[in-house]
Formats: sequence, structure tokens, C-alpha cells
Amino acid sequence: MGGYSWGSAFDSKSGQMIMVALLLMKHIDSYPGRLLPFLTSIYTFTNKVALAYRQTPIVIPESGMNVCPLKFNEYIPCHDVAYVKTLFPSLDLSRREELERHCPPLEKRLFCLVPPPEDYKLPIKWPTSRDYVWRSNVNHTHLAEVKGGQNWVHEKDQLWWFPGGGTHFKHGAADYIERLGNMITDDTGGILIKEVNRLLRDNGYFVYSSPPAYRKDKDYPLIWDKLVNLTSAMCWKLIARKVQTAIWVKQENESCLLHNAEMKQINICDTVDDMKPSWKTPLRNCIPRSAQTNPQKLPPRPERLSVYSKSLRKIGITEEEFSSDAIFWKNQAGHYWKLMNINETDIRNVMDMNAFIGGFAVALNSLPVWVMNIVPMSLNNTLSAIYDRAFVSVPHIAFDSESYQDYNVQGFIIIRDEESITSRVQHLAPKFLWEVESHVLENKEKKTETVLICRKKFWALV
Repeated sequence: MGGYSWGSAFDSKSGQMIMVALLLMKHIDSYPGRLLPFLTSIYTFTNKVALAYRQTPIVIPESGMNVCPLKFNEYIPCHDVAYVKTLFPSLDLSRREELERHCPPLEKRLFCLVPPPEDYKLPIKWPTSRDYVWRSNVNHTHLAEVKGGQNWVHEKDQLWWFPGGGTHFKHGAADYIERLGNMITDDTGGILIKEVNRLLRDNGYFVYSSPPAYRKDKDYPLIWDKLVNLTSAMCWKLIARKVQTAIWVKQENESCLLHNAEMKQINICDTVDDMKPSWKTPLRNCIPRSAQTNPQKLPPRPERLSVYSKSLRKIGITEEEFSSDAIFWKNQAGHYWKLMNINETDIRNVMDMNAFIGGFAVALNSLPVWVMNIVPMSLNNTLSAIYDRAFVSVPHIAFDSESYQDYNVQGFIIIRDEESITSRVQHLAPKFLWEVESHVLENKEKKTETVLICRKKFWALV
């Protein structure tokens, strides 16, 4: 069977791949008035429509990646309800583990492009998209029937209208908030709020809005007392309690934690490598000690973006490297927008798939974009440096074919790497219904390298 091996194209050993994914929101006139989908030709492709599953080794047909039948237009990889139900006996349903990502064995995973629904239209541009979505893009009329009374969503001509001020919770927001509050002080000894403590930076805030914060009936006072005892044991300080909301601040107080541990109010966690990813790691019913001694006081943004932090020094980044990285990515961001030939406001969401120390996100700081910084687990862990710049960042194992669904129609992926890698990508991308343009830019060492501008085509099954 003719085809192309997937693994040989994407198992890059160079560790140099820089991948920037930009999710495009194409311009559409604001509503009310003329709100029409951006007119563009729908691409005609040679890919076969056929249900396909993963094989070993993976092979891409010469005609292109197979397209799943139309009935799979809402398929979400690793969130197959039928498969998850078979796992129920091994899941903790009280913690809603069934809603987490659960991937079936490789041979049972779909390996075809998920098609858009019938009459799919290009998404409406932000900020209008906060209130309006094309009805044909999410064509479930039952939504309005079920949620109409909650003022969450209504049909409005060709659109779903989200008026705001309503609730999308089955029994109302009050019931939902009450259940959240009970989870924090459940029979597990407050393990969930202890996990919040692990994630929360020193001097960070925890905002709690739930009936125990203000109601005196039922068992709410008892729940409130449990919560106060837990937060006090973790050395949090209650700084505000008004109407139905309470706010705590996590204090920098190592001596307080050690004292409370001696008093048997909390357990201090055994030392572990906190730099390792925590995904699929069981929650621990204990409090970790602060990873830093004499943590650096960082200024607010935007000054914080250009501060050479202790974290940078700890991971081996010099001040000169820090400064040159910022200059390099400022220049590259300008080149990228010119190569994509779009307006600054056409991009809303960005994923930097090899963020290093967040230089690209800093370069985009003046633009109206939201950036998710990704640190590949195969490279040095630089998450702490990115966090110190007040950016969001997560570790990531691999970029796979299932990520195809993450990008809006006519969104972009920018790839730069060694010629051996970019040439393979350039060959494969059209098989996934992406357009590819090849350009040349200078890298940090002032050497030229290939830069691919890939754009997801607007296509549909007709």
C-alpha cells in the first residue's frame, strides 16, 4: 500500500523544532446589521471519506489523510463517551474522573480527519463571538429548548445568542456552587483545597463563593468552620468576607507551616521533584514546603516581562541570553505577521509549542492575543522562568495528528527547524488539507533556516 510514514516525519531528534500555532478569527461584520459568513471557496480534495483506525507503523495514504464520515463531526479524541463508560468501575466518579481525558488503545483510535458539520461557517470574530455563534456550526436546537428558561442561549435567526446573566447549570448556579463548596471540605480531608495550595503561588489569592461563606442554615456553618480550619492550618489569611464571597491570601510563612505540622494540624509532604509533570499523578493529602528560599519580589506587568529573575539564573540562562532572546523574538513576530499577510487583530489565540523562556509571548504583549506557552518535556524545564514573567505555561509530551482539531479553519501553524524536518512537513501538510508556504529567516545564530507558514483549509463534505 502506498503512503508515507508518519513517525519518520515528526519524531524529530534535533530538539530544535519551533512550532507556533495561531488560531485565526476571520473578520466578519458586527451584529446587529449585516452578519454574514466570510465568503470563500470551499476546497475540493482528493482525500477519501473512510473510517480509519490507527495502525503500526502509521501510514498516510498517497491520496491524503482519510476523512471521517460526516456523522463523526463532533468526535473528540480520547473523550469517547462509550469507551469511558467501560472504565467506570476503575474511576472515582465523585471527583468526575469520567470527564478527564481517557485514550483507548492505539488500534481503537480513529485516524481520520474530523469533518466540519453541514453548512459550517467561519467563526465570528472576537469580541462579537462572546455573544453570537453560527447555529449551523453547533446545530443542536435542543440547546435552546433546555437552556432557554435559564437565559443562557436563545435562537436568533441563523445564530445562537448568549445574552449573559443566565446560567448553564442544570439546577441553577446556586446548586452548582453549593456542590463545589461541599467538594472542598469533603470526607477526603480537604485534599482538593490542598491541591489548590500546591498550585497557588505565594501571595496568590483564593476566592470562594459558596453558601457556607454566608448562610447560617443547614450544615453550612459546620462546613465553613472546616474550611477556616483547613486554610488556617495551611497558613492562609482570610482578608475579606462580604455578601457571599470570601477571599484568602496564601502567605509566605514557612515557620507557620512547620509549627502547624508539629501541632499535627497538617502533614508536610515528603520531598519530591516538583519539576516533574503532575498529570496522572495521584493527589497527595499533605502540604508541600516552599520550593524557594527568599523568593524574589517581582514587579507587576509590564515591567515584570523584562526582569531577569532568579529562576532564569537557576536554569542557566545568562542576562545576555535573556536580552538577546527578547530582541530576537520581537523581530520574528514582525516577520511572521508579514508572511501571514493578515492584520494584527486577526489573531486571537496563540500556542507557542516551544516557548523556552516566553520570549515570543513577550513580543506579542502589545497585541490583543492570548498566549499559551508550551514547554516540551524532551527539553529543559523552563516553566519557572515563564511563570515569573506572569505567563500561562504547561509541559507537553508530543504534538500529534489529533491536534489537527485544535485549530480554527484558516488558522496558521508556523514551523521552523532543520531542512530534513521541514521538507517532510512540507510533503505531509497538504495530505492533512493544509496550505504550505516556505520562507527563509535568520535564526539566533544568524544562520538561515526554513520557515513554513501552514494554513488550515476551509473544506467540507458535500
